[in-house]
Amino acid sequence: MSARNRILRKIFQARQSRTQVVLAAIGLWLGFTLLLFSLQLYLQINRLLNPEQAPPEYLILSKKVSLGNTLFLSRADFGEAELEELKAQPFVKQVGIFTANQFQAYAFLGGRVSLNTELFFEAIPDEFLDIDPPGWDWQEGDKIIPIVLSQDMLNLYNFGFALGKGLPQISPSTVSYVTVSLRLTGLKGRQLFNAKIVGFSERVSSILVPKAFMDWANQTIGEGKVEPPSRVIVQVRNPSDPRLAAFLEAKNYQINQDRLNASRAAALVQVVMSVIGFVGLLFMGLALAVFVMNFRVVIAEAKAEIQLLLQLGYTAAMISVFLLRGFLFWLGGIALLATAGVAIANYYLLAFLSAQGIALPAGPETFVIITGLALLGLMFLLNLITLSQLLRRYE
Repeated sequence: MSARNRILRKIFQARQSRTQVVLAAIGLWLGFTLLLFSLQLYLQINRLLNPEQAPPEYLILSKKVSLGNTLFLSRADFGEAELEELKAQPFVKQVGIFTANQFQAYAFLGGRVSLNTELFFEAIPDEFLDIDPPGWDWQEGDKIIPIVLSQDMLNLYNFGFALGKGLPQISPSTVSYVTVSLRLTGLKGRQLFNAKIVGFSERVSSILVPKAFMDWANQTIGEGKVEPPSRVIVQVRNPSDPRLAAFLEAKNYQINQDRLNASRAAALVQVVMSVIGFVGLLFMGLALAVFVMNFRVVIAEAKAEIQLLLQLGYTAAMISVFLLRGFLFWLGGIALLATAGVAIANYYLLAFLSAQGIALPAGPETFVIITGLALLGLMFLLNLITLSQLLRRYE
């Protein structure tokens, strides 16, 4: 150590409160650790909930049927303004409507298994289907109507209705060989068709027919008027977006609540991590204030010595560099300890979550590293400016 630095050390160390410096360092370390840990955990959970190669997510929305709908025979459907509002939401990619049949459909099946029942049909745009069934392109004049059935309906038949009635259970491949006769009756007449089940949908719980057939049948057999949809299918950008759950709850739209669990979890994580991050920022702010106040007190108490040093040939830059070197020593140690604290806490948390069956992506996030370096640079710059302003008064 040079003689010049020994003189500066004797002057300033005698006026420094070690207790204040240590407490400020602990506060700065704690705040820095909490802030980086909350940011790291938030980004890891966000990557889990929103993988880069995630398949498109679809939600089926409907309105809740109220007592008023029952008493006054009114429909719980979506108006044009509501559809436009839904399409305009930032978390929505596209919206498709369910078109319902405006005619009566009666199905009958002969042979060993006699089955007669009344049916309903719905249609959605082809791009919203989760399968690409063969023969789905229906054209006017075709006498065979392709049908996509909900997988849930087949399961209900096999494990509920068939067992209770002593009927044979059927596999998806077997169903495709069965031809069902249909009688469609409406205001404009009656027509006979054959129908074949060409696929099963995991996404849509309904009996689906091609949109082209539904439009033709409603115009040719049914009432032929445009009805507002009672259900819509929505492709969302991010099912865990907290704004999605908030919008659906505000509009009182009905949906399978399990589909919104990711959204609610993301909102909860965002709140918790924000609180932890805010506490970390608060600790850091208080600790920085203590460091700045300590510099002010040290320089104020050493006013006479500083003026003498300046007269002896020392410059404000020399004194500033000496004090900042000490601060940089503390800052480097705090950064290393904070990094170790975040790594250890993250390691044990990942191990705990893994034991619970939740696998979070491992490894430090680049954004966390950049944020940490930016904060260190900001703290150093703040103290540099403060010292320069204080020492400039004595020049």
